[in-house]
Amino acid sequence: MGRSSRLHVLHAVAMFLLILSGLMLSSQSFRGTLADLRIYLRYAHIIGGIIFAVTTAAYIGPLTVKWKACAGQTMQKAGYIVFVFLAAGAFLTGVFLIFGINIETADGLSTLNWHKGLAIINITAVLYHSLSELVNFLTNLSNDMGSGNVDGGFQVDRRNFIRWSSVVAALFGGGVIANWLRGGGNENPFLNKATRFANCNQMEPPPSPNLGSVPPIGGGYEGKFEVFTVTKIPCANSDSWQFRLFGLVDQPLTLSWKEFLEIPRKVQISDFYCVTGWTVYHATYEGIPLSRFIDLAKINPQVRYVKFYSADGLYTSALSLEQAKMEDVMVAVLMDGEPIPSDLGGPARLIVPKMYAYKGVKWINAIEFIAEPHIGYWESRGYENDAWVKGKQI
Repeated sequence: MGRSSRLHVLHAVAMFLLILSGLMLSSQSFRGTLADLRIYLRYAHIIGGIIFAVTTAAYIGPLTVKWKACAGQTMQKAGYIVFVFLAAGAFLTGVFLIFGINIETADGLSTLNWHKGLAIINITAVLYHSLSELVNFLTNLSNDMGSGNVDGGFQVDRRNFIRWSSVVAALFGGGVIANWLRGGGNENPFLNKATRFANCNQMEPPPSPNLGSVPPIGGGYEGKFEVFTVTKIPCANSDSWQFRLFGLVDQPLTLSWKEFLEIPRKVQISDFYCVTGWTVYHATYEGIPLSRFIDLAKINPQVRYVKFYSADGLYTSALSLEQAKMEDVMVAVLMDGEPIPSDLGGPARLIVPKMYAYKGVKWINAIEFIAEPHIGYWESRGYENDAWVKGKQI
């Protein structure tokens, strides 16, 4: 096998690894039942991206030769330019995601959505290229058989293997395209921020907004919320909903919805950072500062950590007591003057603006005050326990 063929094989392997790991990362299963594997899938995706970048760079030399040889062939030259542009764009946005750099447009397109959009275009291009090669191959094979140049059997050589492997990888990539376009896991990059989120909660009475929530002092959030869950979204009813404060406390409490709403709330403007590479800016949240719950429960001196529970029965996370006392940490019930929908974690969700959103437990319904550290759902699966957003650490 020549150098060019080896390079082609390695590039195809990188594409297949990227497609396979990307499809799995976009699957709800790898946030729920198979979440333990997600961190390894992320590493596999990064490795595939590195191989893809190296093999793409190795193509520059041969492309330069072909560029000189196709003088006057404008469409072919344009194809080479598009190939380099798409490859570079996918690689750069992938690097941005790794290092938490978010580039966002006015209509809410984030680094994550740019990366997925470029991936879709790349996969489409690969699919087109592979199918074109297949058509050429079958045409040539048919011509050879018709002329008696072959014995009538299909010849399995390296060239045919590479071609068919590329076709299989491209067709598999078509599944990724279909998944993304239909919004697999609610991650469709073409949805905009005007999308209405579902709300299955039945909470009466609804929270009455304080001054600052209506109209929202932040002017309305900018960006697009993605909906990521590890279980089926739980629905709440005010008749049965409860909020518990327990653990190492002198005064454990179980609050009804009505009692919960009677606790004084505050209004603040916060940005919302997701570790997967998107941000929603200056949302106006109204909620109960976590420090008020600490005062209400009368915690014991040995408390060092605060553990949070979700109504989904599975998700947990925790903060140190010092982190929990940060002035902008709250249990929010309103966003931009409206009740937080169930899709986004309502009727109540934890907001920790200086940390990535996996610390902000959705559907929060209990707080436990503890002496020992607790490793939460995503933290136990490879994510940082101290999830500081770059430049936000206290």
